[in-house]
Amino acid sequence: MSTAGGSTTQRPHLLVVSDDPELRTFLTEGLLYAGFWTSAVASAIQTLEVFRLRSFDLVLVDAALAGLGAGELVRRLRGRSSRAAGVPRTDIPILLVTDEAPLDGGTVAAFGADDVLRAPLALEELAPRLFEIVAAWRNAHPDRPWADVAALGGSR
Repeated sequence: MSTAGGSTTQRPHLLVVSDDPELRTFLTEGLLYAGFWTSAVASAIQTLEVFRLRSFDLVLVDAALAGLGAGELVRRLRGRSSRAAGVPRTDIPILLVTDEAPLDGGTVAAFGADDVLRAPLALEELAPRLFEIVAAWRNAHPDRPWADVAALGGSR
């Protein structure tokens, strides 16, 4: 992918949040080979701590996340939780991953998520869709640095 200026190639960095080791491994390893940088955490609390240190270009959250749960995690990342003080940690795309009964659009929107990915997931279909989502967000935010550039203190 190119930056807004088109001069450098970037690999989007995505965060996978799942306490299911099989799903976490499938997504992190498969999407790494598909052209993303990937990181993974196993809980909502870990995710909130990670976002205190850095950002990502996209987040995939297992809708069946135990503990704090996917809904509360997304609400806190978006600043919509009573514990979030109204300040979003991020406005990057957040997608819920589910193999359960379909989540309705109102539930997804109430969480603050951008969309839902339904299992079974096929990497050959998933990767292009994720690249499109990142590209659309980048086009809407051309002055924002890529996550890995921002982590290094750069502007592009």
